[in-house]
Amino acid sequence: MLNTNKIKVISFDLDNTLYDNSPVIARAEIKSQEYLALEFEKQNKNYDVNIFKEIRQTFFESNDIAFDNLTHLREECLRRICSALQNSESIVQQATEIFINLRQQASIPKEITAMLKNLSERYTLVSITNGNCDASNLAVGEYFDKNYSPQQGHRAKPHIAMYQKVLDDFQIDAEQLLHVGDEVKSDGLGAKNIGCQFHLFQPFINSECIQESIDNLIFATQ
Repeated sequence: MLNTNKIKVISFDLDNTLYDNSPVIARAEIKSQEYLALEFEKQNKNYDVNIFKEIRQTFFESNDIAFDNLTHLREECLRRICSALQNSESIVQQATEIFINLRQQASIPKEITAMLKNLSERYTLVSITNGNCDASNLAVGEYFDKNYSPQQGHRAKPHIAMYQKVLDDFQIDAEQLLHVGDEVKSDGLGAKNIGCQFHLFQPFINSECIQESIDNLIFATQ
């Protein structure tokens, strides 16, 4: 049970917490890969998306902290893939830009928007994400005072870095921060590591979960 008397700031994860991330990622990936295939074809070369996936997986498994920044990881994958092309860096940057721009085009359910408006009237809200979506670009961006991600140089959850930055920025103790997210391994463990409160929020497991998840969170924070 949450200690609501202590809570001053609520941090939200983004992907699969405020929106269903699967269609967002799928569309961004398809458009980026279509662009790459066309650029390879222009130079009479074949593009194999499976090679991209293999390199990306290798980078994921390297445990290199630089790859906490998923935009950097993507760029490095693309540099490997495009190394034999003319104007390779320009192609890398354009493919990345296509992906990142589409990453920001998440559809926020009206119920989630109403929930954030409700909570923002009682608490300070921030976002803490491991991904490369910037909450300020979302339709609900106005409800967040600050946004934190590895794109700013922070370590990814479950590392405590982003949580600690919230505590420092708002001059609060760990128990005064409530983190809300859909993953126990990153969100929950990160909250445990810093000692803040945590609420597991999984509204997109199926279509019937959205309102029930919202009701549970609103009730828990009253």
